[in-house]
Amino acid sequence: MNRGQQALIGTGTLCAILGMAGCVTAAPEPLTELALARTAIAQAEQAGAAQAAPVELSAARERLAAAEHLSGDDTIRARWRARESEADARLAEATAQDAKARVAVVELDRSLNAIRAEAAQPR
Repeated sequence: MNRGQQALIGTGTLCAILGMAGCVTAAPEPLTELALARTAIAQAEQAGAAQAAPVELSAARERLAAAEHLSGDDTIRARWRARESEADARLAEATAQDAKARVAVVELDRSLNAIRAEAAQPR
């Protein structure tokens, strides 16, 4: 056997070993994405999303449950569902914060109108 044939066999063997190693390696579980989604849901709940954005919060919870269900079998889809859950939760939180800000604006506007009315009265 000459050196060219030995090199070809060595290269083929190396490719086969690397190919088998690639098949054995599985994608890691989506633990980070699940944790981020859980945290986002908790923050949305604390912001009052249950009242201000119940649809978005419910969607976040449903997608998290789907991600948890998929996490053992289909890690890629589980990651996507967890990311969607986090996005839904962030939207719910932002909606709740917006609702609070709108209430604050209305209250400030009432206070300002009361001050203006008081200032406009003759003394």
